[in-house]
Amino acid sequence: MFDDDPCTEPRERNVRIPEPPPMDLLALVDACEADEAKCIELCTTVLQQTNAFSSPTSCVVTHDSTGHDIAIGYFVSTGASGCPVDGRRPAGLAPAKKPRCGIAGTHLARSAWYEAASVHAFVGLARQLARHGAPTALRDAAKRAAVDEVHHAQLMGNLARARGATPPAVEIEKQGRRSLESIAIENVTEGVVGETWAALIAFWQAAHATDSTVRATYAKIAEDELRHAELSIEVQAWARAKLRPAARKRVDAARTRALTKLAKGVKTKIPRALVDELGMPDAAAMQKLFAAARTRVWA
Repeated sequence: MFDDDPCTEPRERNVRIPEPPPMDLLALVDACEADEAKCIELCTTVLQQTNAFSSPTSCVVTHDSTGHDIAIGYFVSTGASGCPVDGRRPAGLAPAKKPRCGIAGTHLARSAWYEAASVHAFVGLARQLARHGAPTALRDAAKRAAVDEVHHAQLMGNLARARGATPPAVEIEKQGRRSLESIAIENVTEGVVGETWAALIAFWQAAHATDSTVRATYAKIAEDELRHAELSIEVQAWARAKLRPAARKRVDAARTRALTKLAKGVKTKIPRALVDELGMPDAAAMQKLFAAARTRVWA
C-alpha cells in the first residue's frame, strides 16, 4: 500500500484530544502515555470514529498539559477494477456506512457487511456464468456459495451485535451483462487471491480466538471459504480457455497486482484487541502465513 498502488491511496488525519480526554478514550490515552506501543489502539479507535473500515499505517501521538495531538496515516480503497477486498465484492457495491463501536465489534460488523455483499457477488457470478455459457456445475456451485454467504452474514452479524455493533446495510447498483474478461479479473482477484486468503485467516482464527463461539464461527466459515476459493480456481480455468491471449495476460496482471497489494497489506500492524479477542494473526504471523501461501498456493 504505497503511493503508486492503484488499489489504495494514502490519507492522513490529525485529531486534537483535549485534557481531560472524553470517557470513551480516557483509558486508551492513559495507556498510550504510559507505553508508546499502546498508542496504536488509540489511533485505531479514533480513526474508526470517522473511518471505521480503515486501519492505521502510522500513528504519532504527542502530549502536552492541555491535550493530545494524534497524527494518523491510513489508506483508503480507490475502488479500481481488479483490486481485492475482504471478501468477494460484487460490482456496483456502494460504500458502507461506518459503525462506531469497539475495535472487535466494528471489525465483526465490517466482516458481516462483506459477507452479505458476497451473497450478491455469487448470485451475480452465477447469472453472468449462465450468460456466457458456463457449465451447469459452475453455475450451481456459485448459487450454493451464495447460500453459504447468507449463513456467514448471519453468524458474523450475531458476533458483531453481541459486542454492540450493527452491520451496515448492503446497497448494490444493478449491473447489466459484463464481458468475460471483467468477470475473470474479478474472479482472480477476489476469488483466487481474496477468498483463498480469507479462508487461511479464518482457519487461523478458528484455532487462536479466545472465545469458543468465535472459534466455532470461523471454523465453519473457513471450510466454506476454502470451497469458494476452489470454485474460483475452476472458474479461472474455464474462463482462461475461452479468453484470447491478450485478455489472459490482463487477467494474469490483475492476479499479480492482487498479490502485490496483499503482500504490502500483511505488513500493517494489527490492533491487539483483534489478535487477543478474535484470534487474528499479528503482523509477523500474517507475513509468514502469506509467504507460505504464495509458495504453496499461488506459485
